[in-house]
Amino acid sequence: MIKKYLGIVGFLLSMVGIITAVICEWKGIDVNPLGEISFICWITTMTISSEINKEQPNNWWVYIVSIGGFAAISALIFLYR
Repeated sequence: MIKKYLGIVGFLLSMVGIITAVICEWKGIDVNPLGEISFICWITTMTISSEINKEQPNNWWVYIVSIGGFAAISALIFLYR
């Protein structure tokens, strides 16, 4: 079930985060990394979803994308701290 709906769930969570960041920015509330983190989560989940739904997925690619996404999100959190 996770394998089938990972991309859709990532997309929906990212859209909630991006829309929240846009509304907060419009009202003058500072939520700097929320939009960027949501976008990175979206790209990461879509990439992982497309790879694991293949007939013969490359596990090393899934690991690299997962670690890269986690590193980018961690860097954004510590950068805006």
